[in-house]
Amino acid sequence: MNVHHPWWMNPVNTLLRPFDNSLGAAEGAFDAMLAEASASSGLPWPSDEPFLSDTRVLHDAWQAVPGVTPIGRIGLRGEVRRRLETRLRMLHLLDANPEVAAQPVERPVFITGLPRTGTTFGHGLLAQHVRARAPRLWEMLSPVPDTGRPGERTVGRRERLALARRLVRGMDAMGPGFQTIHPMHPLEPEECVFLLPQGMFFHVRAASPDYRAWVEGRDATPDYAYLKQQLQALQWKRPARRWVLKSPLHLLSLDALLNVFPDAVVVMTDRDPARAMASWASLTETSMRIHNSDVDPHWIGREWLGIWAAGAERARRVRREHGPERFLDLPYGELTSDPLGAAERVWSGLGEDFDPDTRARTLAYTRADRRRNPGGHRYDLEYYGLTAEEVHAAFGPDPTGAEAARAGGGGT
Repeated sequence: MNVHHPWWMNPVNTLLRPFDNSLGAAEGAFDAMLAEASASSGLPWPSDEPFLSDTRVLHDAWQAVPGVTPIGRIGLRGEVRRRLETRLRMLHLLDANPEVAAQPVERPVFITGLPRTGTTFGHGLLAQHVRARAPRLWEMLSPVPDTGRPGERTVGRRERLALARRLVRGMDAMGPGFQTIHPMHPLEPEECVFLLPQGMFFHVRAASPDYRAWVEGRDATPDYAYLKQQLQALQWKRPARRWVLKSPLHLLSLDALLNVFPDAVVVMTDRDPARAMASWASLTETSMRIHNSDVDPHWIGREWLGIWAAGAERARRVRREHGPERFLDLPYGELTSDPLGAAERVWSGLGEDFDPDTRARTLAYTRADRRRNPGGHRYDLEYYGLTAEEVHAAFGPDPTGAEAARAGGGGT
């Protein structure tokens, strides 16, 4: 297994524990973060309901999780604080420059599927197309350009890059082995969950049954509308290119995604769900050990098997309700055995030429190994309290709906 706990975290958590209230657990902590976002940006808060109410739900749910360590509280507080400042800057950008919201986000490509099925590699691979654009980590951590408002504290490219580098260094220090499971680099494409204000990606850090129930019971359309606004901010005053976006967690909200992006094409990855669940559980354990004093691997296995099995069923329903032109399939076996051919097939299916420059860039990407540990990612389904038979029974014979689409004459 790749998961292990750095020696220094326990003594640091012990030293910080008397300061728990100042790390976000005290009454009024959320309001204090609103004030901090305003002071840091130099911009006042306009009325912004229900976004702030929803963010408060997230904040309060995280703070109520038993066993969150002081280091965990610092990380969770920083995540909420960053998202609040981004939102404040976005509100002022749209008010000062309403033309930003009028820009089209044309035919975006969303890569999704069960986790650990090649979505990260597929994302980087398709991002090599010369007419495509994938958001880099540094862009998503601070996606809003300067608004031009009086009193605004501007943030340059160097400062934005430094923020991304600090995040990656922090992950390296607190989660040794994480870079083997999910390589991250400030200048490389990353999951657009960094731009979504709510979602089950927060459940990977600290488990809150109440927050899970709240997310699963709400309409995610406003979250994707806000994602679109941030893409518009990132592309403002830049040459138009086709967005290539990625997250397995889009699988849980395909209906909202296609509602906001009606001309999007969803590229669905596929792999043996038993291997996918074991690998995902390992990633989740790594993240939870950074934030929590006690982590139960069996709970991780059961919890996320339920989440992903229900999400896959929901995604199959959404796929049946939309035309086959909205979906393309990218099986893990093809992606790993012939990545260049897979990229060419997908881009052809997306209506784009696979020109020589794109071919050369894509080939170069396939030859780069971004893992920090040459031994690779090791995981064991049994360690998380699951068996392959249980997983296969939960997902059924067609987890992503690819076989059903082919039987119906759709998909590729």
